[in-house]
Amino acid sequence: MEDEPLNVVAVFAHPDDEAGVLGTLANHCERGDNVYVIMLTHGENASTLKGTHEDIAKTREGHVSKIEEIIGAKYFLLDIPDSGVTPSVENAKKLAKYFKKLKPDIVITWGEYKTLGLGHPDHRYTHTITLDALSYARYKNDDDEYPPHRNTVSLYTPVEGLSIAGDGLYIDVSKQFDKIMRCFDVYEEAYGEWPVRNYVVSEMIMNGVFLGVKYAEVFCKILTRKARYYLD
Repeated sequence: MEDEPLNVVAVFAHPDDEAGVLGTLANHCERGDNVYVIMLTHGENASTLKGTHEDIAKTREGHVSKIEEIIGAKYFLLDIPDSGVTPSVENAKKLAKYFKKLKPDIVITWGEYKTLGLGHPDHRYTHTITLDALSYARYKNDDDEYPPHRNTVSLYTPVEGLSIAGDGLYIDVSKQFDKIMRCFDVYEEAYGEWPVRNYVVSEMIMNGVFLGVKYAEVFCKILTRKARYYLD
C-alpha cells in the first residue's frame, strides 16, 4: 500500500558526506519511513580535526549521534579504513549484510563523480561498492543472519554541482531548512575553513528556483521500482 513505511538507506563514505541530502532524509523521517544512513568509514582521516585516528573517530561518532537526534535517522559506521575505501568482494559483502537486514526500498549514494572534492576516491568507490552490495544482497550465504533481499530497489545519487532546469529529480526540502542548519552546526567542526554550509545552501537555493520553492535538493534516478516516494 502507498502509505506503508518505506525503508530508505543512504550509503556514504564519511560522516558529513550526507550534507547534500539531509533535507530529503528528514522528509522521509517526517513521513514515517524507516531511514538509515550507513557510513563505510569512521572518517578518522579528517585533516581538519586534531588527535590520533582513534580520537578523530570518536569525535565523528559523537557528531553522528547528534545528527541522529536532529533528523531521526539511524546511523551505522562500518570498519573500512578512511581513504582506503576500495571496491572488493569483501567490502561489498560487508555492506550487503546491512542491505539484507534493512531491506531497502530506496538507496541513496554517491555518484561516480570525476571532479575534485566530490571526486574523492572514497566517494567514487562507495558508488561501486553499493552497486555490488545490492547484487550480493540477493544471494544467500551460509553465515547470513538475514534472508536475501531480492526486491527491486530504487537507486538515487545527488547531482554533482548546480543542475540545470529540467535536469534531475528535484525535492522540496524547504520545511527542513532549520534541521539542515542544525546539522551543519554539528559538522562545522569537521569542515574547518571549507565553507560547506554556504556551498550547500547556495545549491539548495538554485535548485529551489528551478522547482519553484525556497530550497530543494536534486538527484539522478538510476534504478526504479513501482512505488510512491518523496523521491518520485
